Amino acid sequence: MKWNELKELIEILDHSSLDVLKIENQDIKLYFQKHDAATIDFTKQQTETLESVTVNLESEKTAPKREEGLHQIKSPMIGAFYSRSNPETAPFVQVGTVIEKNQTLCVLEAMKLFNEVVSDVGGEIVDILVEDGQIIEFGQPLFLVKVGG
Repeated sequence: MKWNELKELIEILDHSSLDVLKIENQDIKLYFQKHDAATIDFTKQQTETLESVTVNLESEKTAPKREEGLHQIKSPMIGAFYSRSNPETAPFVQVGTVIEKNQTLCVLEAMKLFNEVVSDVGGEIVDILVEDGQIIEFGQPLFLVKVGG
């Protein structure tokens, strides 16, 4: 794991409401805990490559109240939210946009990789619950959709 990747994990933890971030595999163990100072337990064994990572996240999550009759589209991962593929293009969706199932709604950046978030329903975007560049937690609601709209 490279220093920039470690630094990005620390920044994600710092900007989230999470208190603990733990990553383990055969070659590496990382434990970050947010208190007065971050604690890093780094154990390296034989190889430098990272083949698989298990992330366990522990925190009290306070989800926004679900609007009656609206569907929440939630983040499948931790990362930075972007409403467009690059600064020169229009956003994928806006409030009032009618969407189809499997339509790209935004991208999430984690570890310099951009991952598309697609709709699991068709309908109309009623609200966008996050801002461009905001660090997003796993399972955090991103959009409210009026299904079938």
